[in-house]
Amino acid sequence: MIQIMNESSGKKRGRYGPGNEAAEPSIRTAKVASTVRKAVQEALSRGLGDPRIRGLVSITSVDVSPDLASARIGITVMPEQHESTVLRGLQSANGRFRREIQRTTRLRRVPRVSFEIDKTLKRQAAIESLLEDPKPNDSEVGES
Repeated sequence: MIQIMNESSGKKRGRYGPGNEAAEPSIRTAKVASTVRKAVQEALSRGLGDPRIRGLVSITSVDVSPDLASARIGITVMPEQHESTVLRGLQSANGRFRREIQRTTRLRRVPRVSFEIDKTLKRQAAIESLLEDPKPNDSEVGES
């Protein structure tokens, strides 16, 4: 991110205007992300007719770029063995998702949609299992 010092007030100005930092999405970006999420969820709930998209597909996150040109959608797939197949099916249905977004919104430019498997839930479950199941050697160390 480019940082520019404003000489008059001494405040840092982000790349996308005063007070906005690249990590913090604007209200407009958050609204577009919400509408993209709703449109993709609708298309998934109606079914795409692609045999590769099977199982339970959940949208966990939608990140829209500041210029609203691209949207990265994080998904989880249950059962896990279908993840790669479902991901290929969703990528091939990219045009259908863009048309659905265009139909439900009044955006001048519809963002390019890309999908990725969200690993945060797996990492969270692994950490929780480690915290819940202490090693038997840990209890013996505290006694001596």
